[in-house]
Order: sequence, then C-alpha cells, then structure tokens
Amino acid sequence: MKKILYKKQNYSKVLIFLVLIILQSLIINHKSTYAASPMQSLSVSPVINDLQLIPGKKTTFPLIIRNNNNAPIGIHTETTGYDITGESSQFEQKPSEMTSWTTLSQDDILIDPKQTKTVTVTINTPSNVKQSGYYETFFLTPIGHQQEYANTPIILSRFGVLVLGTVGKLNYNDLSKKVTISDITPSLTILNTFPQNISFTVANKYFTHFDAKPFITITPLFANSQTVELIDKHVLPGSERIWRYLPTVAKNHIFYQMHLAVSIGGGNQIFADSWFVVLPYKKALLLLVIFILLYICIIKRKRLGKFMKILIKG
Repeated sequence: MKKILYKKQNYSKVLIFLVLIILQSLIINHKSTYAASPMQSLSVSPVINDLQLIPGKKTTFPLIIRNNNNAPIGIHTETTGYDITGESSQFEQKPSEMTSWTTLSQDDILIDPKQTKTVTVTINTPSNVKQSGYYETFFLTPIGHQQEYANTPIILSRFGVLVLGTVGKLNYNDLSKKVTISDITPSLTILNTFPQNISFTVANKYFTHFDAKPFITITPLFANSQTVELIDKHVLPGSERIWRYLPTVAKNHIFYQMHLAVSIGGGNQIFADSWFVVLPYKKALLLLVIFILLYICIIKRKRLGKFMKILIKG
C-alpha cells in the first residue's frame, strides 16, 4: 500500500512539474509577443546615403521600406537637420540647408503586410550653393495599424536614415592636412595599472565629410605587437568623433608604444604615436614602507636586547 502511494506521489510531482514547464513557456512566448513592436518588423534601404551633389541639378534616389509584419503599418517621415552620427545620446539640433532642398514623394505611408513601398527622395541643389559638405536625416516613425492587445498602448519607435551630400570635388591630399588626431589617452604618462580603455579624437576641419577607419597598434617592449581595426565613423565638417577601445594586449610589461593610423579614404592615412609606462608605484611604495618599518623594528629590537643585557649583567 505504501509503495502504491509513493508511486502516485511521484507521478503527481512529475505531472505538476510538466504543467509548470508548459505554463512557463506560454508566459515567455506571451512576453516576447508583447515586447514586439512595429520597429522590429520594418526594414529600410539604404540607411546611409552618400551623394555627390551638383549645383543647379536635381538628384533623386529611392528609399525602399518593407513591412515584414503580418499587420499593416503606418509610417510618418520627417526631414530634419539632426546629426545621428554624433557621440551624444541626445540629438543636437544643427542648422542644415539641405533640408530645404529636399522633398519626399510621400510623407505618410501605409504599407500592407509583407509588402514594400518606395519613397522617392528629390534634392534640388541651388545653383549658387557653396562648396561644402551637407547632411540631413529622415526620421521614420512606424505606427501599428491596430493594437495587438486591447489594454496595451502602442509604443512609437523611430529610427534615422542619414543622407550625406558633397558639393565640390574632394581632394584627399588637402583632406589629410585638415584632419587631426588628438586627446589620446593614455599618453606620455606613468600609470599605476594597465589602462582599462584607450580613447582618441579625430577632428575634421575640411569643407566636407569623410569616413574614418582607425587602426590601433600596441607594442609592449620586447614583445609582439597587436593591431586592431576599430569601427568606422562618418566625420562631418567642423565636427569630431571619439573612439574608445578596450585593449586586450599582454598586460605584464612595463613600457608600451601606441601607433594610430586612421584611413580617411582614397588610400590616404593620417598617423599619431604615443607611449605609456605601467609601473605599480603604489605597490612599490607600500612595500618600501613595510620594509622601513621592519628595519626600524629590527634595529629597535637589537638595541632593546643590548639594553636588557646591560641591566642584567650590570
């Protein structure tokens, strides 16, 4: 009788365990569906457009938007002068003449499920425009056609499509003279520990934008060097970009040399060199203090021993 009860209890536990697993999977699936947004079901091409603009001429290109969702999606487009390539998480409004030259064939779009819409972008470049680099951003805000759950608010997400325009011919020899690398850290310094990150800034004083791709080489003294290719960033005219790198080179050396090479296009590069020393002087200072204290204790102990002998022997 006890064996039968024991088996029934085991079967009950197994059954409860299976029910809990099923409920948990349903909850997870429900949460993942709830977290889904129209943003995840939308694709846009191209995301970055780099155009050569001619004064007095019209430039057009297609913006292809696809709805990968099973429900219709409405999209509102907005043309702004925001710089979405900036370092700050908060967009900074900057004046951009290019926005006044640009028109879209549609500002508000409704896309059926699994369908694609093409928006034609037209840029009418003025004939008297000065040689320079220009930019603008299209913000696309997808809005769900209907709520998936009655009591769930529709969350509006938006993303930007960057348009870069150049009026004038880019001369890479001139560009290389107008681009600088600065604020390298660490640089020419003695550190107590190996740096957790390395950073540097690339500034653009040229009339137009360019694409910067840095390569950083760290060489410990009497050890093999390590070269890492960092992500590329667009550097707009009159602006700068910051790179941060978490070094993975061997950290058991004292002297390190750092070489930066930034590709600016057309096979051209600019360079910067630096070095730093990793010397755990805090630990060394602590050991020195401990050694001095021990030395003082030993000397005092010897003197105390001699004093005691004098007292005993007289």
